[in-house]
Amino acid sequence: MNLPKETTPISQKARVQSIDTLRGIALLGVLLMNIIAFANPFAAYYLPSIDGADTGVNLAVFMFMDIFVEGSMRTIFSMLFGAGLLIFINKPNVEPRTIKSLFYRRTLLLVAFGLFNSYVLLWLGDILYVYGMTGLVLYWFRDLSAEKLAGISAGTILLLSILHVASHMHSAELGGAARAIEALPAGVARSFEQEEVLQAWGDFLNQQYVGVALAEQQLRLMQSGYIDNFLGIIPINFLLQTIGFLATTFWDALAMMLLGMALFKWGFFDCSRTSRAYGVMALIGLSMGLSLNTWETLTFVNSGFHFEWAALNRPTYELGRLSLALGYIGLIMLICKLGFFKKIQRLLAKVGQMALTNYLSHSLICNFIFMGWGLELAGTLQRIEIYYLVMGIWVFQIITSSLWLTYFRYGPAEWVWRSITYQNRQPFQLI
Repeated sequence: MNLPKETTPISQKARVQSIDTLRGIALLGVLLMNIIAFANPFAAYYLPSIDGADTGVNLAVFMFMDIFVEGSMRTIFSMLFGAGLLIFINKPNVEPRTIKSLFYRRTLLLVAFGLFNSYVLLWLGDILYVYGMTGLVLYWFRDLSAEKLAGISAGTILLLSILHVASHMHSAELGGAARAIEALPAGVARSFEQEEVLQAWGDFLNQQYVGVALAEQQLRLMQSGYIDNFLGIIPINFLLQTIGFLATTFWDALAMMLLGMALFKWGFFDCSRTSRAYGVMALIGLSMGLSLNTWETLTFVNSGFHFEWAALNRPTYELGRLSLALGYIGLIMLICKLGFFKKIQRLLAKVGQMALTNYLSHSLICNFIFMGWGLELAGTLQRIEIYYLVMGIWVFQIITSSLWLTYFRYGPAEWVWRSITYQNRQPFQLI
């Protein structure tokens, strides 16, 4: 099927380098947090005590990432997905129904990529499925003004914040009661009610995938072969993609995508705003975000790593990660606008152009390094050692992305995505 020229993918000349650069930074940045769940049981992502990162240099590494990275890169990634929708549908000479058909085919393909990543490449933290499913709804917001998009986003973020406060209060109350019982002198008999409290607390931790026994069980699974991991991950992925999706991740993604659409319409992603605007955005965002994150992290550490202060249970989590993400966007756009570090910008833009391929390769590379069907390093490395691997993966992806795009128009996954979307085999090699 040959579609009109206007329906073909965006050309290299039409790409916005500042957006590709920002996407490249976000793509590399998400690995800073995801690597913890690749290298250890999922519980270690929230509780550094699970993998022994609660003292010394490993604690310092955890605190740095918790303050400067947690949630912010994923937020930028989500915003760019919203902006990407507007870029994709900007085909003035194409009938609306054709654009709609292309968009939904493209988005359903992203769902398929997400299912492949989560079930075949065994990544519990996959975001592509969430983006694809949320994108099916996002299309209906495309014609709203930036102000309305930002308003709906703010309302959704407020809802998420209320849920975080409720989760914080519930886990603090239940966890506090359990800790008080566990602190009773040895030999003191526990009442039936106290045993029920301890049981409820243990069940709650298991529901959040942070129970100690559950983490040990998951580590043994990670150290097993591919088939064992494939079968073991199915029920967890299914739960995350149904109840977890409807309860939290859909609203999370929707809020940030809508805000990304608003920022795109306001001109914040293509360097068309003033340097002053980007500077103010960076200053306010980073000041607020780093201040909140520092307070949250110090409270978490000083509490003895009580779960009510772990990332997603923090009452000000949404405000902290959003402020930090906006601060980073302002800073990166300012650097792009002023023309600083042009060579580095171009290299990072190449990573961003191959974001889908590079994101999927995170799963392939990391699971080969850590799981039993690969190098079997799960649970064996300290936090600081894990980040040596991150640096290596970054260098590898920066070099390979640049080399690949010297000879090819798209990354492998991007080529498949575009070819199926447009029902036409896209040109692959550069002439």
